[in-house]
Amino acid sequence: MSDHLDDNLRRGLEPDVAATLAAWAELHDRFYELQHWLVNGRSRAPVAVVSETDEGTAETRLLVLKVLQAEDGRLHELEYKRHRAAVREAKEFAGRHLTTFQHEAVAAGVGRWITFQSIAGKDLPSTEVLTVLLRRMLRITIDPEPVGTAGVSCTPEEFADACRAIVHGVLHDWAGRPYIAPPPANAWTVREFLRAHIGDQLAPDGRLHELARRHQGDHVRVAGEAEPLPSPFALAKGEYFADAVTVPAIVGRTHGDLHSDNALVKVRPFDTTAFFLIDTALYEQQGPVTRDPVHFVLYIIARAFETLSTSQCDALIDLLLDPDDGPHQLVPGWLDLVVRAVHDEAVGWVHPTGLEPKWRLQTLLSIVGCAMLFLGRTSTPEAAKPWFLRLAARAAAQFERAHPNASRRSAHPAPVAERTGPDTTGWLCRHYTGLRTAAGDAHRDTVEQFRTDALGGVDRTEELREFVRGLGGPQFDPRFGTSGTEGEFQADVYRCPLRLCRRLERRSPGGPEPRCNLTRTEPSTMIPETR
Repeated sequence: MSDHLDDNLRRGLEPDVAATLAAWAELHDRFYELQHWLVNGRSRAPVAVVSETDEGTAETRLLVLKVLQAEDGRLHELEYKRHRAAVREAKEFAGRHLTTFQHEAVAAGVGRWITFQSIAGKDLPSTEVLTVLLRRMLRITIDPEPVGTAGVSCTPEEFADACRAIVHGVLHDWAGRPYIAPPPANAWTVREFLRAHIGDQLAPDGRLHELARRHQGDHVRVAGEAEPLPSPFALAKGEYFADAVTVPAIVGRTHGDLHSDNALVKVRPFDTTAFFLIDTALYEQQGPVTRDPVHFVLYIIARAFETLSTSQCDALIDLLLDPDDGPHQLVPGWLDLVVRAVHDEAVGWVHPTGLEPKWRLQTLLSIVGCAMLFLGRTSTPEAAKPWFLRLAARAAAQFERAHPNASRRSAHPAPVAERTGPDTTGWLCRHYTGLRTAAGDAHRDTVEQFRTDALGGVDRTEELREFVRGLGGPQFDPRFGTSGTEGEFQADVYRCPLRLCRRLERRSPGGPEPRCNLTRTEPSTMIPETR
């Protein structure tokens, strides 16, 4: 150990952070020694269990050291600040189930802060992360296994009881009573409600931006579904319902990122009521309360997805959308227990208020939003991502059916004259299928890149012109439109559903409806144009 800091701890921190911590420790006559690093595969922040020896008080204790980063100087979003708010606003719950920050946060350069937290449960060996219990129950192994978990075991009943206890505590003891803010604060649009789940992930630098670009239009086709379903991306961007549907959001204190890696349970001895929640970086005083239980269940599914068969995955969607009467017998017994436990706790919380119908509808939207989160995460198994897209679309369809009279006129794409996409987008919208056939396998990647760029609004007119010429195709003419449609056949003019595309197409008398060929699923029907 040197300069009040263990050498192993020093090597694991960035040099300027280590220097700051060493100087601060010397100032306060404290010494820090690394016990082990904590890694859950999600957080990029350095987290370690350290022993702190305070010469002034002649005391040694274990603490969790974490280096936090305030993005773009947004201190109000720092976990340290949000956690203090969580403790202040629910002292009794925090005292039983949240960790406590020790000392003040230590500034370690621009936007970085060193923090110390007490050990969850005050006794590290007596608790275990819920994900570890899940893996033990399902006999899933990882390499390396977390320190000290070799002797941990868990039954399906114990795991479901732990999930029930956590959701019960989060709703009954933390969120407060079901609450809808008075007008106009309670009139959330669908876009606003989903934004409370996915944040800025649809922005150009967001995790979902590329997926949204690939799935333009109001509907998506997904494997396993006979008909197109409402696009989760269109809902989240406000393009499906716009302001035609409002959500009287049930709000309260929420963790914001409730999942099995952020929940610890006392296992020595096993006591599901003694649980502890960590990582309150997304805590909100008035967040959508349906979000926490939905995300909690979907996270467990993502961690166990490799154990599910195709038929079980199909049945699981039906069960999540109808926990009362869904196909309980067609999913693994342990998972049925978890879904029932969480659903029962949620209904038990909201039912006495008469708000259960609103809760169920908002749960559908939370399924849409939380499923989209898993689409954008690198930790989500690739094999699970189509399932999460299907789940989100199915939930969106069920929400839409609950609003049969909602006018979506305000959600239609802008008039073609107001669209800003390049001419190549419209040309490919019409001719992409033929171009792909003419190009064959030899130029498949090139054609796919043209489509990707067209969906992203990239103008490659000259390159496409040369490519078509090289294939021996006709003279490429980026112009398209509805010449001669100014007369009596106004209802036979169609516009592309994609919001970048300026294509208008005349339907031949008695012929099929024109289709957009750029969508990633399959050609989609164009929209009748009203002039």
